[in-house]
Amino acid sequence: MMTTVTASEFQKNFGAFKEAAQREPVKITSNGRESVVLISAASYAEYEQFKKQKYAYGGEVTEEFKENLTNFMEEHKDVLEGLAK
Repeated sequence: MMTTVTASEFQKNFGAFKEAAQREPVKITSNGRESVVLISAASYAEYEQFKKQKYAYGGEVTEEFKENLTNFMEEHKDVLEGLAK
């Protein structure tokens, strides 16, 4: 479940919603549309960790990635050239 509040409610009761965000996300709407979701620092850290796990090499173009890509392309050169035609 997620608490939903208007931007003006959020401004008036920031402290309460900040505390609520420690337990569950707080959706903040503006003009009837979802604008922002406030989450705890722990939830944000989990999200950042998830993003890194989602992509190989943590989503970074590392030297290891470059080396592995070069090796892959060299090993499969004939197939890749055939596909390029």
